[in-house]
Amino acid sequence: MPRRLAALTRWLAALTVLVSVGVFLVRGVAAARATAMPPGVAVTTGCEHESFFGLWRALHHQPVFVDPARVPFAAAYFNWLFYAGYAVPVGWAVSWRSDAVIPLAGRMVTAVGAITGAGLLFWLIRRHAAAPPGLAAAVASLVFMGPLTGWWALSVRPDVWALAAETAALGALLSWYRARPLQAALAAAALAYVAWALKQTSLLGLGAALLFLLARRQWRTAGVLAATSAALWLATFALLGPDYRTALLQAAASGVFEFRSGWRNFVDMLPKTAPLWVLGAAALAGDRPGVARRPDDRRLLGLLGLAASLPLAFVASCKPGAYSNYFFTPILLLALVAAGATAAGRARLFVPAGLGLAVAMQLLVASGKVGRLDLMPQAREAAHRWAVWCRQPEPRYAAMASLNQPWLNPASPPLVLAYNYWSDRRAGRRFEAGGVGGLIAAGYFQTLLLPAETDREYDGGSLRWYERGETVDGMAVFHRCAAISR
Repeated sequence: MPRRLAALTRWLAALTVLVSVGVFLVRGVAAARATAMPPGVAVTTGCEHESFFGLWRALHHQPVFVDPARVPFAAAYFNWLFYAGYAVPVGWAVSWRSDAVIPLAGRMVTAVGAITGAGLLFWLIRRHAAAPPGLAAAVASLVFMGPLTGWWALSVRPDVWALAAETAALGALLSWYRARPLQAALAAAALAYVAWALKQTSLLGLGAALLFLLARRQWRTAGVLAATSAALWLATFALLGPDYRTALLQAAASGVFEFRSGWRNFVDMLPKTAPLWVLGAAALAGDRPGVARRPDDRRLLGLLGLAASLPLAFVASCKPGAYSNYFFTPILLLALVAAGATAAGRARLFVPAGLGLAVAMQLLVASGKVGRLDLMPQAREAAHRWAVWCRQPEPRYAAMASLNQPWLNPASPPLVLAYNYWSDRRAGRRFEAGGVGGLIAAGYFQTLLLPAETDREYDGGSLRWYERGETVDGMAVFHRCAAISR
């Protein structure tokens, strides 16, 4: 029986990797197909179009961190390294083609991050856990290509690369903190800084590392890690100037606490990561009864980090616009625990059960029964609207923000509105020129593309200077009256 169970475990581990990589590749092909259909702005994750515009500004040497109350009312939510780092490979692609390749090129950069992160986690598990290669590869693929990661592994966002940097930081710490504590602290601080510089909320891995060092009574190493990290943050704030500091402060302060949002994200995360929870339970329950042992470094880091980071991730996700990607780092730490699962001991059936669940979940995704793999319906809708919209005179404004990208409308202000624009308007925040509604009321735009139910005003601005034209896919074209002289 144990031999058969071990053989079944090996086969299920291999199948887990194959289906995870397969779903990842299918999504990559879908993203490429969608961007090949003009205007090529179908999004993989929410508000991805804002990242397209942020990268465009970085590529064109324009300020990325700007006041969202000023035209074009856009915001930058992520940290400086995301824009600067992605701009290098995306810039190469743009130099060969055009700005229209930004969405596809950016997604491919993120895909490389998912592959890199999976490789780093596989190395970490193999080095610090007695896990067979198949189980290590299965766990790594579930973290970086599994149901929770999903489209984030192919989205123009920094989450996956930040997670890969946190994985590298934890791996460096575990590998060197005993033999070379100073080097371990400096390497971990540098890699944790990379994660933070990509996405400023990527701090949970660093916190887990500090808790681990304190638990191991490595006071000096913990002090060096904390001091180096603080010095890097302070240097960044000082060097990048007041606009950068203001943008990061506004991004941090703009969220309103919503317990319902956090609970929704938590409930969304649990089933998507169920295989790792089952493997983690197998690892914890697999110890022989009555045998007390000192937890190994990998396991202690995972348990301490998971216990501390899971509630913090929950609180951080309690805001409008947050998604279950806030739980990426806790799931990485869960994976460190799950890597200790074996097909022996009291919980021997948990391991094939967890891997079987992973295979079943990924096959459901691949079959189209759960989630989505195809972006073409969204791409076709955008193409249908674009076929009408691209013929309209400029300057123009579309309520479909992804159609306002600067390479699509070279003679119009790129009003890729910040996610918070509408809530800020409702809260009474003052915007330059009265916001979009003020520009409309002044008759600034030649053409508007607004929801078909729009009647006499939009964003508080009167449409008295505009005449309703044709309707396309639930949106109406409005033309400025010829009698207006500007």
